[in-house]
Amino acid sequence: MIKNILLLVFLGGLIAKNNTVNTVLHFDILHKNKVVGNLQATKTIEDGLTTYHSFTHIQAKILTTINVKYTYNVVFNNKELNKADVSIMLNNKVYAETSTERSNKEYKITKNKKVSTFKEPITFTTVQLYFTEPLHITTCYSEQDAAMNTLIYLGNHKYKKVNAKGNENIYTYKNGVLYEASIDGGLINFTMKIKD
Repeated sequence: MIKNILLLVFLGGLIAKNNTVNTVLHFDILHKNKVVGNLQATKTIEDGLTTYHSFTHIQAKILTTINVKYTYNVVFNNKELNKADVSIMLNNKVYAETSTERSNKEYKITKNKKVSTFKEPITFTTVQLYFTEPLHITTCYSEQDAAMNTLIYLGNHKYKKVNAKGNENIYTYKNGVLYEASIDGGLINFTMKIKD
């Protein structure tokens, strides 16, 4: 009897693991055609939740050496944003932190300790741009800035994302996945290119 129970628990674990889908993407970060960092993005689908995690580390010398780490943790439930946490570290000190959390029919946003709300449903965010070509999507939520960005289709699988400050990023896709991007990162402008 105990053996049968253990076997069922073991098989249940295998079945649960088979219902989990993981996608991992790796990008080089380039500044003036020199690799200065990397980005790893992970998408996990499990039990109706889609979780995105992205970690970027950039170390470059621009007047002085800068060491920047961007961490994104984003969770969607039934195709709507449930929670997003962004942390940016500059030279091992907190540079910016933003949290967006669904509460009933609105989002509570805490950006650098200031609290606000956002009432519209959020169905597409910046981190998703790594995994999904934004066909027919004209806006996306910036987890970092806690604001809606405009997406403009430029043709030939290229898109321009314009943030609230007017900064522009260009995203190029191959086979529905991000291949290359030119990013105005605030602290540093860089290019991302997928690693083959």
